[in-house]
Amino acid sequence: MRLTPVPFEQPVHRDDWDGLRYVGNIARERYGVSVAADESCRSIVDVYKIVEGNVLGVINIKLAKVGVMGALEIIEKAKAAGLDLMIGGMVETRLAMGFAGQLAAGLGCFKFIDLDTPLLLSDDPVLEGYEVSGATYKFTNARGHGGFLHWDTLLNVKDNYANTRIWKSINGQVG
Repeated sequence: MRLTPVPFEQPVHRDDWDGLRYVGNIARERYGVSVAADESCRSIVDVYKIVEGNVLGVINIKLAKVGVMGALEIIEKAKAAGLDLMIGGMVETRLAMGFAGQLAAGLGCFKFIDLDTPLLLSDDPVLEGYEVSGATYKFTNARGHGGFLHWDTLLNVKDNYANTRIWKSINGQVG
């Protein structure tokens, strides 16, 4: 079996612009794989560095990192420079990923979609909003984000956390 990553995210330290360019060139020329700037893209300033330095061809946008207005600025600059766009997350619930997905669907400019971070959570307190079937995301036709908080799950997470050493030490219950 052969697997080809599409794309390969942030293979070097976030401030290693030369290393990022070098790996990006090799990945594209030898293997036909795109490399995406992830940690290297923390603001519009970084996007200018990527564009002006011809560093990479893909920018990964994470709303928790850059915010909605920052994302819109990055999208505008990246599109004007002919860069491909990716949208992802930073271990967020379905609420945040649902918004990111709706933004991606509404703008229609993202080549790569990576909204799987709720799968990394042991308990996701958000219900509905969208359905996932393999690589397909189906958004509900509800107002707003379409999801809602499942309070019983939140209470269980709080109760489980309250029994941990960290919680007890924060609240002065462990010496």
